[in-house]
Amino acid sequence: MSDPAVALGVKVFNRTEKLEALLESVPADEYETVYVADDGQTEERTHLYERSWPFDLELIDLPYDAGLGVGRNAIVDALSEDYLTVVDSDHEVPTNVGVLARQLEARPEFGGISGLLLEDGRIQGLCHDLFEEGDVLIRDTGSKTAAMVAGYPLVEFDFVPNVVTLRRDCLEELAWDENYVIGREHLDFFVGHWQGTDWRFGTCPAVLFPHRPGGGSEYDSNRLDRSKLLASKSYFREKWGYEQVVAREFWLGNQSVDKPLAILDSDVPVPTWLGAKVMDLRDARLRLEAATASASGSLRTVMRR
Repeated sequence: MSDPAVALGVKVFNRTEKLEALLESVPADEYETVYVADDGQTEERTHLYERSWPFDLELIDLPYDAGLGVGRNAIVDALSEDYLTVVDSDHEVPTNVGVLARQLEARPEFGGISGLLLEDGRIQGLCHDLFEEGDVLIRDTGSKTAAMVAGYPLVEFDFVPNVVTLRRDCLEELAWDENYVIGREHLDFFVGHWQGTDWRFGTCPAVLFPHRPGGGSEYDSNRLDRSKLLASKSYFREKWGYEQVVAREFWLGNQSVDKPLAILDSDVPVPTWLGAKVMDLRDARLRLEAATASASGSLRTVMRR
């Protein structure tokens, strides 16, 4: 088995076929234990949970739609290993994933080191740093340099993607806020560490996790639920005291709940006050779409009666 001891953890809602592909991708002898926290229709995946695997599969059966924070924290509570690799069910695990734990061993001040995503031939990351301008949270990044750690590059960021090996000590100091069901939980995790702990984070560009996003209609309706997303953002802003969240630029990719703002030209970025106004308009549009969807659903119910 790998040394140091590392476990794999994934929170599942549905997407059974993607979970199967993830489990089948786990490299031999890399993980002794894989924790699956399931808050969907668990019986749909019984054949996977009863299947023989080259690792111990530990099922954590959660109440329906308990949420990502609840699921990941349940994994942390069950964790006995020194490190936890956190992924989503639509990821696959690369054969060199052990590099992340070796880099953490070499850099004890780091609480987590991620890989990057390989999606349809494109490398995605969403890595960035966090800044504050008044009561606005800024998600931005500039030029970066890589250090060589354990024979591989390491680039430091405040926020790294959700294909990350985390130190158990880091998670025991601050894990996930269980008030989140969909949206903002990952940003909240890194803002919490940025504001309240001394742990540092980074990414290793040499470790690429295949990513096959998407799901069925149940998954899409839950993941893209505008009311849930708006509620999560409202809770996030109130919790941290931010009037707005503005994304300027991410390192490798822009697929985020906060779409990066366009740059006027190479020398003049969008001012923070203007970025905040743009985000206000985006939020207003989401509220209108959520209200329209709710009214449409109520109308269909009345017509069926």
